[in-house]
Amino acid sequence: MDQEILVSGGHALVKAMDDSGLTPRLAMWVHNTDTDTWKLWLAPPPGLTDKHNFYRKLSEIVSKNRNQLSGLESSDTEMISDSHPAVKGLKTFINAPGLSNIAFKGNMFNGFYLPDGIIIRSDL
Repeated sequence: MDQEILVSGGHALVKAMDDSGLTPRLAMWVHNTDTDTWKLWLAPPPGLTDKHNFYRKLSEIVSKNRNQLSGLESSDTEMISDSHPAVKGLKTFINAPGLSNIAFKGNMFNGFYLPDGIIIRSDL
């Protein structure tokens, strides 16, 4: 998939989430080379741990902002917790609290390999 579309859709979703009070602390596109698909990993605001509640709110946001999201759907996202090894690894050296476009290839984060990714926000 075109990375410019991923970035513009990711930025639009993060802005919409911010406006709705569901501010993600991490938004990062991760490429799965086995299936050649991208997922937008999202770490929810502190205290929100219920996946059902998170996805319900996210689905409402996507539905309301469909025209700005460059084709991004709720199914393109994955709620990720602070305890994930890659998230723990990111905490130690990347801080990008606004909107960013930090691409990486072939990196190991705290022992977890991510072949390709784009960090949209990292405020952990």
